[in-house]
Amino acid sequence: MKVLTSDWNSSKDQITFVRKQVFIIEQGIDPKDEWDKHDEDAIHFVTFGTTAVPTGTCRLTEEGQLGRLAVLPAYRHQGYGEMLMTRAIKVAREMGLRKVFLNAQVDAQQFYTKQNFRSDGKIFLEAGKMHVRMEREI
Repeated sequence: MKVLTSDWNSSKDQITFVRKQVFIIEQGIDPKDEWDKHDEDAIHFVTFGTTAVPTGTCRLTEEGQLGRLAVLPAYRHQGYGEMLMTRAIKVAREMGLRKVFLNAQVDAQQFYTKQNFRSDGKIFLEAGKMHVRMEREI
């Protein structure tokens, strides 16, 4: 298992493969809601197992927003999500950020709580899914 720190242009194929499978096909999110202006400028992270097939991905913006965390179904509950979060938080610290934040799908809130994120408790709709804002000091 390894995590690659990358950019959109270098890892676009791997990133789009994972996000399309998880968000568009599995969760039914409209493609126009999935792809946005933040992809071009964000720092991206991609996990791999023992092959060249990507297993998960997430991104970090300049403002400290983590987002688009996705792990393919066959690789969930094996540590890939935690690896992505650990690397993204390490990079955020290196950028001089003092906290990071994200909009978690309500169903995934427990995962982020285990990563020391705290919620403000306000639930809102984003891309057709219920979300809650969460943040963490780093």
